[in-house]
Amino acid sequence: MFSEVPIDVEKINPEDLDKEMMRIAIMAEFDAINMYEQMANLTDDNDLKTILLDIAREEKIHVAMFDTVLMEVDNEYLKVMADYSLARKG
Repeated sequence: MFSEVPIDVEKINPEDLDKEMMRIAIMAEFDAINMYEQMANLTDDNDLKTILLDIAREEKIHVAMFDTVLMEVDNEYLKVMADYSLARKG
């Protein structure tokens, strides 16, 4: 998990900064998902397992939110996602 932003902000083109922050946020959310799901797999307490899996699901919603906004501001990413989407018509 990140305790600080893992990029040198001064080396990022200012017009790309928001995109970089969204990508970092997505990575942090995936780290959190993995942590909560791993903890859920380790516990024998069903109530705790339910809570941990619920929190992991909330983190997945955060990934979707960041991903949606990233596609709105990064046309190349949007095209890649559209080209490789499992929901696309082939």
